[in-house]
Amino acid sequence: MQIEIGLRIAEFAKEDIRAGADAWKALVGLINQCLGRDAGWKEYYTEEMNKLVTQGEEPRMLRVFAAERDAESLHQSGDHDGAVAEIQKLLNNHFKEDRNDRGWYLQEMARYTYVQSKSKSNELQINAHKLNRYLLRPKHGMQVQRLELLAQRRVENIIAWIQAFASFEELQLALDEILNDFQFGVDADDFEGAVDRLAFALGFQGQRPDKEWKEGPDNLWAIRAGEYILFECKSEVDLRRSEICKTETGQMNNAIAWFERHYAGTNVRNVMIIPTKSVGRAAGFNAAVQIMRNSNLKKLSHNVEKFFLEFRQYDLASLSEGKINELLTLHHLSIDEILEEYSEEPKFLSSN
Repeated sequence: MQIEIGLRIAEFAKEDIRAGADAWKALVGLINQCLGRDAGWKEYYTEEMNKLVTQGEEPRMLRVFAAERDAESLHQSGDHDGAVAEIQKLLNNHFKEDRNDRGWYLQEMARYTYVQSKSKSNELQINAHKLNRYLLRPKHGMQVQRLELLAQRRVENIIAWIQAFASFEELQLALDEILNDFQFGVDADDFEGAVDRLAFALGFQGQRPDKEWKEGPDNLWAIRAGEYILFECKSEVDLRRSEICKTETGQMNNAIAWFERHYAGTNVRNVMIIPTKSVGRAAGFNAAVQIMRNSNLKKLSHNVEKFFLEFRQYDLASLSEGKINELLTLHHLSIDEILEEYSEEPKFLSSN
């Protein structure tokens, strides 16, 4: 209702502008009415808010919380089977479709079962992790699921991503959210999340192995059949840092080794996102690595933004593959350009 009141007040200002009022003065007048607690504004606000009819909350979540409490109470009293049964009822009644929540509650069942059977508990944790890969990693028996590019071509994936939004404005909001986190100085988890979401926006498949499997690179993109980009991200590194340290090259080497174990026979471009390209004297890479510095990051972000802004003038429901390909080329976002234009060779400092 508060948002609706704001929109109505804005309409009043538009009417004043159409009647000849200066637009800037109309805007300032609105702001002053609000901040100055104008009597007319307060009266209108109170009248509109009093029209609201409060509705009782849907008690579903209260039932969920009660079931969680009952399950925990049974577990604490030693009735572990009863606790598992309570969570199973919760899953059957409230979480039939939501994979993430089902995974969470399977993990709770694994916790309750651990006292009686570690092997059964591990089986439950394996199933929980399959549904929600951000949960705890099972102790053993977990199989890494290889990231594969969807059967559709890249352009079809881009069209599907665009058409998931009801309007260009919604698309732009989602894009802004991605690009705002796709810059140095951003929290590592937010940055890696942006890299992952950017993969899908650009028509690729993305994964966060270190977060999902608790090992491997920070991000992985499948860009075409049998071809990948591996990212090790250092978004929190100071832009003034002069060298890549031994610990960071070691992390990249471990990520590359993980990829070789799970993706044998495929091609990969290894990219470290970090402000400096100078590798410290005590550091080194075990394979070819490219560096994405701040200038590269900004260039990619700029071109992605310009690419999607093109769709402001098109009907999102009837995009053609030809037009998408044309715009990808125009904004240097073809697969070959992504591989070549947004990273550079590292500089190895002499040990002498």
